[in-house]
Amino acid sequence: MSKFLRLLRKDLEASRWPLGILSGLILLFMLFVRYKISTGWALESATITVVLPLMFFAPWFVWQSFQTLRSEWKEDTVYTLLVLPVPGWYITLAKLVGLFVEYTILLAVTLGGASLILGRIFLEFTPTAPISWIIRNGFIVYLISLGILASVVIFIQLAFVVSKMVGRFQGLVALWVLVLANWLVGQMGMLLEPVFRWVPPIPLERVFRLDQVGLEPQRFDYHLAPKIGIWLGTILLFILTAWLMEHYVEIND
Repeated sequence: MSKFLRLLRKDLEASRWPLGILSGLILLFMLFVRYKISTGWALESATITVVLPLMFFAPWFVWQSFQTLRSEWKEDTVYTLLVLPVPGWYITLAKLVGLFVEYTILLAVTLGGASLILGRIFLEFTPTAPISWIIRNGFIVYLISLGILASVVIFIQLAFVVSKMVGRFQGLVALWVLVLANWLVGQMGMLLEPVFRWVPPIPLERVFRLDQVGLEPQRFDYHLAPKIGIWLGTILLFILTAWLMEHYVEIND
């Protein structure tokens, strides 16, 4: 575990400056919008201080998923990593957890900054809801977003590592790996769907307790059977990427 934590610490230290700069830009953007509202902008414009950073998260973490591995090759540290007495999944998991930490910090900066800088403005046009309901559902959405982020990172890690196993057309190879991996995982989900039909759907209206905010009780079911195969396929891709990381030095000297 100590070896894994050292790998995680190395990745977090490498992302410290980009993360700090991006957090500062988000807060400066919020202060700018707050100032513009005081000079005549509509109160509704405050929502862009949350919406715009959240929209930027997707391309940012796609890039970071790629960059965390690319930097190892660029700085010639990948060979040092691979000769260490640690399994390949330590390396890929450390990078995944590091991105989780980055995402959590940026999300906390975005939501915390909006609450502190524009909190009273948001209250002017947002419906009231119990604080406990907001915190609970916000945490559920946060966990779901971590799952989505994990799947994106795993796909990109596989594409990058496989692309490094060829001498030419690495970008094209990475793109095809992404397409092929997505297709294979989708096929696995469809093939295993009948096997998991016994799993009951999740009633989302109960999970999110929509009745507590006065919404009409409508049934929103999330069917797990088609998704379980996709999740299993994604885990297999993670295992494959870790195995390739362990054997990469012999493949590409």
